[in-house]
Amino acid sequence: MSAKPKVEVAREHLAKAREEADGGDLRDAVQWAFASPEAAIDALAESQGIAIDEQHWKRTEAARELHKRGVLPKDLSGLHRELNELRKGVFYEGDELEAGDLSIEDTLTDVETAVEIAEAQS
Repeated sequence: MSAKPKVEVAREHLAKAREEADGGDLRDAVQWAFASPEAAIDALAESQGIAIDEQHWKRTEAARELHKRGVLPKDLSGLHRELNELRKGVFYEGDELEAGDLSIEDTLTDVETAVEIAEAQS
């Protein structure tokens, strides 16, 4: 069984994040909203020759570098890091979701932009 292209995975995860957000489950929306840009960053990093080695921190650095190179219009490194911390708190520690100033709609808009750019470059 072969793996799906990362851009397809990113799109599927984004759809799931939107579904969960629309249904009011922000915990799962955050989980899927984190997974979607991870896959999009993977696809874009590969096309740019940026090694991520399947590590979250390298994806965060790749998001910053992709913005620096003009591939992404916005630096998503902070969002990537914040979503990672939120999902770890909720799913590993059992914390309540405390998103603070994070807007799920703004998050999904930024994620969709990254997915669309990854799709256009695939």
